[in-house]
Amino acid sequence: MHQLHPMHHSSGARAVDCGVDPTSSLKQMFIDMIQFPRALDGQCPVRRPVFSKQHGMVKATFVVNKALPPAKRIGVFQYDQLDAWVRFSSDTKSGLGDGKTTIGVGIKLFGVAGEKLLESEAYALTADFILQNHDVFFVNTAKDMCEFTYAGVVLRDYDSYLKDHPETAAILDEMQKLEPSVATAVYGSCLPYAFGDNDYVKYKLVPMDVPPGPPVPDNNPGYLRDELKQRLTKGEVRFGFYLQFRTDDATMPLDEAMVRWPEEVSAPELFATLILHQQDIDTPGQVAYGENLSYNPWHTLAEHTPIGSISDVRKIVYEEGAKLRRDRNGIPLTEPHTSRK
Repeated sequence: MHQLHPMHHSSGARAVDCGVDPTSSLKQMFIDMIQFPRALDGQCPVRRPVFSKQHGMVKATFVVNKALPPAKRIGVFQYDQLDAWVRFSSDTKSGLGDGKTTIGVGIKLFGVAGEKLLESEAYALTADFILQNHDVFFVNTAKDMCEFTYAGVVLRDYDSYLKDHPETAAILDEMQKLEPSVATAVYGSCLPYAFGDNDYVKYKLVPMDVPPGPPVPDNNPGYLRDELKQRLTKGEVRFGFYLQFRTDDATMPLDEAMVRWPEEVSAPELFATLILHQQDIDTPGQVAYGENLSYNPWHTLAEHTPIGSISDVRKIVYEEGAKLRRDRNGIPLTEPHTSRK
């Protein structure tokens, strides 16, 4: 379950109207009713409204598949390789356990030239990917997401919503899987993205020859971070970055995020290898670097435009959340010019 930790906020509640404006309503709930009150209550540093529990900030290299044909070497895939910083996190509070939480991964690429879609960062030399350890989302559209969030944040009653929406309940149950390591999980974008002018894709991140970790401990609420630290102390970790192309309009909708695009219809293709370098993720400054960076799927080139109503919401909510967090924490409001060494 997404840990939204609702708060009462009467003026925000009156502004919520999922049928008329789900984007503004979700911004009200996530930023005005969750993140900002936490800041006023003294949260220091102010954290993200979601995926705030960081498991590791990892230096990496994004190596593009040399076998790609020229027609597919577009956008970030025109480069041979790019420096990257990868943030692993869970959608829960830092004091709660890691078990059966939704794990997210943010990939920030450095050295990406060209105008970006996010107007406030249009000329930054970075580009982002965001994935989580499931291949579908738990609601279909922004309106659905707004109604789900309203049920929990304003009404404090997820149970009634889930009783009326059994498919959402089933997907949320599927998402509560026990992952022994962030390095052995399989991640998906859940939402589609443009690929150039005429194609659409979903992203998938798959471990490559990664040895299994130890059994999940019963008494360590931060085991995912500890396991990743131990693993990267010993050596590098590799993921395959795959694109699944939309080849059938009927079975691969663009604004129904609960629908799984069938891999038997369109098999994912290897576009890059993400190499997490051997390192100490507790190197001084590295944890704070992960807290201070902002990830937004709209911070990318036009060739990779996010598609669908949930992506439209993400653009506003993620950007507003980053502005609030950076302003309250006294850190620069812009993207870094270069990668941290």
